Amino acid sequence: MTKIMPAFRNEDDRIITIAVILTSIFFVFIPSLIAILCLKDKLSDEACGIIKSIFNFELFIFIISLFFMIPIIGWFAGVFIAPLLAIWNAIVMIIALCSIAKGKEVSVPVPYEFL
Repeated sequence: MTKIMPAFRNEDDRIITIAVILTSIFFVFIPSLIAILCLKDKLSDEACGIIKSIFNFELFIFIISLFFMIPIIGWFAGVFIAPLLAIWNAIVMIIALCSIAKGKEVSVPVPYEFL
């Protein structure tokens, strides 16, 4: 579990981080990847760390969902596990948003770090 204390340099860091988290609920890892590639120099280290944690978490969920494409076994598992992954994703993102709003440390369950 990655824990990062959000100490944003300015309000832009906070807004970008919140926008990435909100859009990651629907578009998986793509918004965080775009933010890492395009806005890495403009963001503070804490905001970049939070976005990297979100990226790692979302990419892990995406890789797990690729296993649902395996014929028969993956289809049965996908029927039961895919909704649970979607709910887990939404819960983690909402908790991260609440932590940023309260100024507490953001904790994201990252089983494997890709970046």
